[in-house]
Amino acid sequence: MTGFDNEVVVITGAGAGIGRAVAQRFARKRAVVIVADLDKDRAVQTAEAITEFGGDATPFAVDVADARAMESFAEDVHAEFGTPKVLVNNAGYTTAGPFLEHTLDEWERLMGVNVWGLVHGCTYFGRQMSESGRGGRIINVTSVAAFTPIPLSTPYCATKAAAQMLTEGLRLEFAGTGVGVTAVCPALVHTGLYEDADADAEDSAEAARTLSVSALAQRFVAHSPDSIARTIVRVAGRNPAVVPTPIEARALYLATRVSPGGARLAARIFKPDRLTGLRARVSSRGVLTRMDDYLARKLERFENQ
Repeated sequence: MTGFDNEVVVITGAGAGIGRAVAQRFARKRAVVIVADLDKDRAVQTAEAITEFGGDATPFAVDVADARAMESFAEDVHAEFGTPKVLVNNAGYTTAGPFLEHTLDEWERLMGVNVWGLVHGCTYFGRQMSESGRGGRIINVTSVAAFTPIPLSTPYCATKAAAQMLTEGLRLEFAGTGVGVTAVCPALVHTGLYEDADADAEDSAEAARTLSVSALAQRFVAHSPDSIARTIVRVAGRNPAVVPTPIEARALYLATRVSPGGARLAARIFKPDRLTGLRARVSSRGVLTRMDDYLARKLERFENQ
């Protein structure tokens, strides 16, 4: 895929954060953008921001965890716009707190958004792409949490690990159909996800503190949503298998492949937000760019073996 002129691109969780940035970038590539979000007002705000600079965007309100709603959404998109060329499953949900203090309702919401949301999107839009004969691209936004355990986030990590394996399995199943499937695994990104998260514990002080520290880290050391959006738009045209981004995510991913035990130890000592702050303090932008390029080449070679 070399361009997105007049191609239909569907993005879930597009009301804010990474999703909004992705929608805006695809719109600037002259794509027809379908802005989907649980919150209709936020979806409308994203669509309006796009139309202000001359882009083409239509908002939809949909809960990705609701199978019937997603099936209806896919049918509506197909009827009005045709088969999408790109689907970005970006909607996500998180909590924080001890494993034993998470309720079944929280588990269901985590599974509903982070796992079933991907299943629904890949099923209904993936079928359209496969049957169209034109192929397409499915990009699932997972996380470094898919392969790096994070304290007080075990349920979230578990759902992201499931999303990661779902993505890698689908890539094999869709091979030969023209439908490419990619997992994009961001490190800490300033998306507002932690501000919207729930703190689960009998005494929620520790969990709330975890969310507050994570939210603060997002503001001061995390990467911008637009930096992840650039990667997503780029890989939509290339179809790689797994894309950890940026530099610290690639380093963590490679570490889990080379030395899983060492990676688990590093996860206990250096959380993604600490790695982000550390690399910003000790390295110049030029050095970081060279390191990032080096890790990207290593990762690509590793994935192609």
